[in-house]
Amino acid sequence: MENQYQSRRQIKRRAKAVLRQPGMYKQLMLANLLPWLISVAFAFLAVYTVMQVMLAFGLENVANNPNNFIDYYQGNTAVEQQTMLKSLIMLWFSQSIAFTALDLMRQPDQTVNGWQLIFRTFNSRFFFGILAVYIYTVVFISLGLAVFVIPGIMLMFGLHVAYYVYYDGKTHPDGRYFSALTAVGRAWRLMRGHKFDYFVLQLTLIGWSLLEALTMHVFDVFIQPYLQLVDAGFYATVRQQYDDEQAMLKDDNI
Repeated sequence: MENQYQSRRQIKRRAKAVLRQPGMYKQLMLANLLPWLISVAFAFLAVYTVMQVMLAFGLENVANNPNNFIDYYQGNTAVEQQTMLKSLIMLWFSQSIAFTALDLMRQPDQTVNGWQLIFRTFNSRFFFGILAVYIYTVVFISLGLAVFVIPGIMLMFGLHVAYYVYYDGKTHPDGRYFSALTAVGRAWRLMRGHKFDYFVLQLTLIGWSLLEALTMHVFDVFIQPYLQLVDAGFYATVRQQYDDEQAMLKDDNI
């Protein structure tokens, strides 16, 4: 990635250059506004749920038996259902923005409409496929974590780009029947040798993640556009390298 392909520093510079285009930062912030509002709504719902659980358990019991309360809280089905519901609702919005970020990192000289782009996956072309990718990745990562923590982490990094792969597959001229399972398999092959690169990239961005956490995610709308572009830029670079390698292998076999 350090030679003809973009380095981590170059990916970040390119992301910043995209954001500096007239009106681009504003549109990407607008795109992140609805997902942020959904997250805020679920945050308030979570606080309300915690208060209800505490009242059901008994405030005096919470103070006297905090460990028992933690077990009681973790076993509360309403909390688990809210977490799963939030993940599902956010799934299509987040991937709509991610796909747009990928397009921009590949072809920055284009205009986007923040309000329209967040709905680009709500159609027959992407909707059920994205859901299938989500299910496959959750199942595989959960199985990996069940075996041991390290395999689960490896799968987490290896399958992270599956949504991008699915997008590329479906937008290819011959991609009408491109499947979610194919995307997951190709994502794993594509990330071979790049999982550590992605891990290091995330470490270099940890300051932004800490800022989001310390500010209770109040400023995510301003921070996420940059992080989304960097993430998409990493995939674009790895994908280009993978495609070039595959082309060279075909040429050698001719």
